[in-house]
Amino acid sequence: MKTTACVLMILIAIMFGLEPGMAQTKGLLWQISGKNIKQPTYLYGTIHMFDTSMYKVPSIVMSKLSTVKKVYFELAFNEGTLAEQRQHAMVADSTQQIDKLMDAASLAKFNDAIKDHPATKKLGPLIYRFKPIFITPMLLTNGKTVTIDMEMFKQASKQKIAVGGLETVAEQMKAIDAMPMDKQVKIMEVFLKQYKGPGPAIRKITEAYVKQDVDHLTEAMGEGGPVDANFNKVVLVNRNRIMASRISKAVGGESMMFAVGAGHLGGDNGLIALLLKKGYTLTPISFKFAKAD
Repeated sequence: MKTTACVLMILIAIMFGLEPGMAQTKGLLWQISGKNIKQPTYLYGTIHMFDTSMYKVPSIVMSKLSTVKKVYFELAFNEGTLAEQRQHAMVADSTQQIDKLMDAASLAKFNDAIKDHPATKKLGPLIYRFKPIFITPMLLTNGKTVTIDMEMFKQASKQKIAVGGLETVAEQMKAIDAMPMDKQVKIMEVFLKQYKGPGPAIRKITEAYVKQDVDHLTEAMGEGGPVDANFNKVVLVNRNRIMASRISKAVGGESMMFAVGAGHLGGDNGLIALLLKKGYTLTPISFKFAKAD
C-alpha cells in the first residue's frame, strides 16, 4: 500500500503542481497588492480533480472572478491550445506506446480498467498513444469530477472576461516530458495493481484539498516518496519562477485573477514566496468549502 501511495503522490504532484515534502502556506485564495497594483488582484490555487458530489465549487472564488477584467490560467483555454496540448499528450513513435512498453499482466489490468470507463473507452485504440501521465487523470474521473480551472473558464467566457495563460503548451509539455516514458509506464504499472476505480482516490484528493492545509497536503493523501529531484526542478521550481515573473509583468492598472495548480502557491520556491520577494503583499482571503446538497 505504501508503494501505491508513493505512486499516487507522484501523480498528485503533477496534477497539483505539488512538490512532496516541501513547506507550504495555508490558504488557497490570496489578494495581491502593493507596488504598481491599482485594482483588486487575486491568486487562487486550483485543482484538476474535484468531486462535486462532496463539495461545491467555492462561490467566493467565482464571485471574485466576476469582478475582474482578466483571468490568467496556467494555459490559455482556446481551441488552438487544447489541440496543441492533445498533440503533445500523445507519443509520435509507435514503439513508445503504452501497450508496447507495459508488461503483459499490467496491460491486461490496463485494458480491463479502460474498457468500461467513460473517459477512456470512447478513445478506442487511440488511448494507447497517450502518455501515462495523461491517462491516469482520465481513470481518476468518476462522472462527478470537475476541473476547477475549467469551471472558472466557463464563467469567464459567459461573462466575457478576458482570458490569458502564464505558460505556453510547449513550455508546460517540455517540463512534463522531463519524466521519460519508461518511468511513466512503471508508475502506471504500480498504480494499476491497486486500482479499484476512481472513487477512493477522488474522495481522498477532494477531502485534502478542501482543508486548504497545504502544509500537510501530502500527508493527508498518503505517505509520499520524493519525486526525482530533476523532475521537481523542471516541473515545479523553474515553472514557478517563470510564472512569478509573468505575473509581475501582467499586474498593474486593471483588476485580474491568476488561477494555477494549488501546489504552485506554497514553499520557498512557490508563487507566494516569489511574489513577496518581488515586493508585493499577499493577504489570504479566508473561506470554507460548502458541502454538496
